[in-house]
Amino acid sequence: MKTQKLIRIPAFVVVILLLQTGCGSTSAKDTPTPTPVSSGAGLAVVAEGRIMPRENTNLYVVAPGRVDQVLVTEGDAVTQGTVLLRMGDREAYLANLATAQAELTAAQQALDQLNRTATLAYNQALLDEAAAQQVYNTTLKARDSFDQDQYEKDLDQAKSDVATALSELKDAQTEFAKYADREKNNPDRVRTKAALDAAQTKYDNAVIHQTEVENRFIQVNSNLEVARGRLAEASRIRQQRANGPDADQLALAQSNLAAAQAGLTAAQAALDHLDVVAPYDGVVARIDVSAGENASPSQPVIVFADPNQWFVETTDLTEKEIVNIRVGQSVTIVPDALPALTLTGTVERIGLTYTEKSGDIVYPVRIKLDPSDAALMWGMTVEVRFLQK
Repeated sequence: MKTQKLIRIPAFVVVILLLQTGCGSTSAKDTPTPTPVSSGAGLAVVAEGRIMPRENTNLYVVAPGRVDQVLVTEGDAVTQGTVLLRMGDREAYLANLATAQAELTAAQQALDQLNRTATLAYNQALLDEAAAQQVYNTTLKARDSFDQDQYEKDLDQAKSDVATALSELKDAQTEFAKYADREKNNPDRVRTKAALDAAQTKYDNAVIHQTEVENRFIQVNSNLEVARGRLAEASRIRQQRANGPDADQLALAQSNLAAAQAGLTAAQAALDHLDVVAPYDGVVARIDVSAGENASPSQPVIVFADPNQWFVETTDLTEKEIVNIRVGQSVTIVPDALPALTLTGTVERIGLTYTEKSGDIVYPVRIKLDPSDAALMWGMTVEVRFLQK
């Protein structure tokens, strides 16, 4: 129960009350000696509080699953990072980790090879550029030596031959049409059919010859353009490799390595999340799950705390009282379970937010207890007196 808070009575009111009490007596010996009245200094603001450890944390599993092992018991003191609980069904996580490790190794090897063979790649680029230059020179000479006049004459002749052959083919088709419906062994049909086949062959050969003439010019010019493009590409590659690995290849290899490292980190984190570990040095206060049971991320599996330093937290200081509290202020604490024990402490933090409690606006205050050998336990209720100067 919260102790009734002391009420300050102004000194002049106390004096008046004393005078009024003495007015009914006529004997000097019956008049009481006046008592000095306090001006209010030394009175305390009193609040209820609860013993709390320095830190306390509810620990959860990251993903739902079966608990494989609980490696601690309640009351165990452990150091930060100690595995407290292991989840089962780890095979898929281990496989993902192995794959990620292999991808990282491959990416690192690719980058190492790129750096290791940079000089070789540059020299090869020099050879490729020289070869491309030679091919370009050859095709340029072929283009320069190409007889354009003769080409145009040959092309004109080829086109004329195609036109002549086409005219003869049409004539042969017209002549054959006269006898096409007769028996196959009819002399006129046989004669005109042979003439038609010959005209078709002559026309086909004329078209082929025209195409060959045209292709001579196309090949000379296309060979030159291809050689020019290959020379430009070989020169670009040689320039890129002059100061080390190809910049684009290096950027790609570094990006692949970074992606592989991120993948390994994610795979390792996923595996690590199967373990519940101590977030700091402390004590296992409570275990809420057993091996073989299923655990859910919505329910704590272990309550963990650091009881090496005790604090008192109180949440019933009203707005009229909180104005008289300050950080660093001294307090005395009396546990309800140990009424003969008086502890001391200091206000460490005053909450900035408020809550409503029984119609009052109240604020939280955290008090750091001074070292003591008292047998304190988490959750004990205490009476807190904030000493006023």
